[in-house]
Amino acid sequence: MNLTELPLELIDEILKRLDAISLAKSRQVCRSWLSLHSQPKYKLLWRRACFRDIPGDVLIELTGSGYIDETPGRLSDSAENIQVENSSIDWKAIYQKWFRSRHIRKWPSMITGLKGHRGPVWDVKFSGADRVVTCGDDGTIRIWDSWSSHCIAVLSGHLDAVLSISLRQITGISLNTDIPHDLIVSGSKDCSVKVWNMKKPNTTAALTCHGHTACVNCVAVIENIAASASDDCSVRVWDIVTGHCIHTLCNLGDWVKYVRLWQHDTLLYVTDNTQLGLWSIKHGELLSSLKLADTRGQGYFPMTPGVQGAVLRGKTALVLTHSKGLFAWENKSDGSNIVHNFSLIGPHSNSVQRGECLAMHGALAAIGTRSGAVYVYHLEGNWENQFTKVHHVLHGYHDPVNAVCLDDDGEGPSLVTGGDDGIVRIYRWFPPSI
Repeated sequence: MNLTELPLELIDEILKRLDAISLAKSRQVCRSWLSLHSQPKYKLLWRRACFRDIPGDVLIELTGSGYIDETPGRLSDSAENIQVENSSIDWKAIYQKWFRSRHIRKWPSMITGLKGHRGPVWDVKFSGADRVVTCGDDGTIRIWDSWSSHCIAVLSGHLDAVLSISLRQITGISLNTDIPHDLIVSGSKDCSVKVWNMKKPNTTAALTCHGHTACVNCVAVIENIAASASDDCSVRVWDIVTGHCIHTLCNLGDWVKYVRLWQHDTLLYVTDNTQLGLWSIKHGELLSSLKLADTRGQGYFPMTPGVQGAVLRGKTALVLTHSKGLFAWENKSDGSNIVHNFSLIGPHSNSVQRGECLAMHGALAAIGTRSGAVYVYHLEGNWENQFTKVHHVLHGYHDPVNAVCLDDDGEGPSLVTGGDDGIVRIYRWFPPSI
């Protein structure tokens, strides 16, 4: 019997049982099978593959979804049990993002340089397939076309260096669209937090939030909530519709260097003396806190101050410190804490002494260093031994790398860096299609 003559019921059963790579290759069987892949019923097979193969927290990150209701690996074989939720999400594209972050050093690549900032660049972010947003010591925020290197807009409302930016995703819009973000939130040495319209950029901010009495080191945003961390030893949570401060976490013991948001409720803050806290925005209370200490040898003792980066995924925080390496803090539902200390290894480096910034996306983590190199690590499963071998090393700078961001522009993995030389560099890889 010719494959094109198989009953649809049998084809259904065949496709349901294929792994993701075989599912992608099944398009090449014949024209009739290729046409099946364009039907909504068969597109849901990619949703099944995502839930089966991708860890839940990673899936939330890649989709930009606030909630993932189903547990990976526990989906029913019945297509009727897969509800058509988040219909704007291209599940095949999500699986591709996760899959093609592997072995990036083997694929063709290109580097694009963006020049325009006067002085060091302090933060960088991707927005969709062709936009990059940056901020720097010159007090400006710049929006770039990342392919042509053209600076689309310069936002210059801050009175001092802009240290951090965060982009708000448009509700219900897939991350695969050209411009998936509508707002930029920025924090500056001028002690203010500003909100900018990204779709209609203007030199005047749409909103300015005052309250901090020292420089704002880091900002984060999700939906209508923004959070800011400051050298005044506090974290403030803002309603970016009204500009009102709805929560203040004060007297945190030291400068607060980083703040991160996860889903719609969990806030992570990290102080310079490595005090970590998870805080519930909804209930206005501290969920858990921890003072990181050196886990080598007998017992715990205080670390040398100096936090260089932090990311939050689910209830696990990854924190890069100046002299004691990389820590993963896992906060268990029963209130217990698990802390892992990783010693980073890189060519011609003295462990993590040169680590300056940290980013994580999908299966990749990147660390920018004081020497100008960027170390890229591929993470799968238990992170315990993942940082002992560098997946890829980028040598784009001769000056310290102050900021790094990972993403996937729809063609393949991409990484953007900013450093002391004022140049923004974009690295893109072009893997084969699956």
